[in-house]
Amino acid sequence: MKATLIISVYKDVKALHAVLKSLEHQTESNFEVIVSQDADDSCFDELIAQFQSLFTIRLIQQEDKGFRKNKMLNQAIRESKTAKLIFIDGDCVLHKRFIEQHIKLLKPNHFCVGRRVDLDSKTSAAIKIGEIITPTFSTMYKNKTTRIEESFFLPGFMRKNKPKLLGCNMSWNKSDLLRLNGFDETYETPGFGEDTDIEFRAKKAGIIPFSTRFRTIQYHLFHERPSREDQVSISKALFFERKKREDFRCQKGLETLIS
Repeated sequence: MKATLIISVYKDVKALHAVLKSLEHQTESNFEVIVSQDADDSCFDELIAQFQSLFTIRLIQQEDKGFRKNKMLNQAIRESKTAKLIFIDGDCVLHKRFIEQHIKLLKPNHFCVGRRVDLDSKTSAAIKIGEIITPTFSTMYKNKTTRIEESFFLPGFMRKNKPKLLGCNMSWNKSDLLRLNGFDETYETPGFGEDTDIEFRAKKAGIIPFSTRFRTIQYHLFHERPSREDQVSISKALFFERKKREDFRCQKGLETLIS
């Protein structure tokens, strides 16, 4: 297999079903899937069984004790069987060339950074009930999808600006994640720590970000966004404290290190 696709989920079965349907249409089929659930609920069991005949897929879980996404990401890294790891969220439907492009563009000592289209509620509903797999430009334009420009597939595009990491659309060499000691498990509030922290540490280690904008396209399904200002402020405070460390490895990640 050429890559492992790691999908972070909680309990949204309809969204994950839409994501897995988009995997059926990938131009690159030589990959495995790890569904990484930050809970121990049985809601995905039937869904995973439906797709096991189509591609290699397995579900990993942990006890539901609050936001511990990074802990599950580290477990997925441990269980992955390939050298290239692609990370998405369980509400991001994929363009048919998404996996192909991540595999092609991820080079040694680099990590890939993509963007996403933020779908409107009407288009998202159509995807969730199976009317469409991925949306057309005209549908998104008519329904007032935002960041619609991120849906353009321009394989010859090269972005010169420094890309900002999004945890829902990134790929890494497994060897680099091992070098960084994976994701920092001390972040236990959403909205900041899982991507900003590892991006900072990777750059500190000399691992270079590479923009895959207009090549690794994904469509984020609409959902209501609760206010997370208090939680984000906790993660930000922790991040600025962590930035003072000289070591690019986190202390609680794939391994627990002694300071």
